[in-house]
Amino acid sequence: MNIATGIINIQRKLFEQAGRKTDAYYSEGQGALYVFMGEPLTVQNVVYAASETELMMNAI
Repeated sequence: MNIATGIINIQRKLFEQAGRKTDAYYSEGQGALYVFMGEPLTVQNVVYAASETELMMNAI
């Protein structure tokens, strides 16, 4: 399974829901945090957090 595919699939779903593109910040073994494109990575700006397991499940 490819983690990058899971990250992209979640970004696609977020775009479909919010109508805005996102930046993904990935940490191996931890997962990914998503913020709207161009926004700084701060706790207040995180719009979605995905665990490593969730990323693998979305890669299918």
